[in-house]
Amino acid sequence: MIKLLLVLFFGCTATMDLQAQASDFIVVKKKNGHTLKTYFPGLPITFSTIDNFWVQGQITAIKNDTVFVNQLIIRSLPTVWGVSILDTAGSFLTPVHYRDIKQVVFDTRRRGFSYITDGTLLMLGGAGYALLNVINGAYFKSPLSSSDNKKRLGIALGTAGAGYILNRIQKSKHKHYHVAYVRMTEVKKQLRGF
Repeated sequence: MIKLLLVLFFGCTATMDLQAQASDFIVVKKKNGHTLKTYFPGLPITFSTIDNFWVQGQITAIKNDTVFVNQLIIRSLPTVWGVSILDTAGSFLTPVHYRDIKQVVFDTRRRGFSYITDGTLLMLGGAGYALLNVINGAYFKSPLSSSDNKKRLGIALGTAGAGYILNRIQKSKHKHYHVAYVRMTEVKKQLRGF
């Protein structure tokens, strides 16, 4: 009986010598080669493609130079109490070639005042003040060429211009990196020599 148990035990352990295939992954790198973030299957990701299509969801697989992202369809549904709740209506799988990824969003936490730091508020405020100045000048029959109106329009357009410059600076921060694809089969071949 003991011999039979030993044969069964050692026979099972000999057949359990399995090797797991590591999944491919993508790496977001700076132009100088430093790694900013690495994405594996199972991680959440948010990015835009070269066609300005935004993709947000969980990576289900990365293979054959393609990133497969599971996107959820979330809808607001009314309840019997007169309020609405968010519910998942469905999901769909989006395959994207890694070279089609234009911009990756690293920090998906909501920043409450991000519209201030990207210049949007300055552009809207400057354009709104200029428009209000023109409308008030027409209503009160004040000429646009007066020194007070020129000063006000200059301040408004200067504020809108500062907002535009801030907006361009924020957008240029995302252009200093690229997405690289790493095949684990190639890495495995390189590591065999050790």
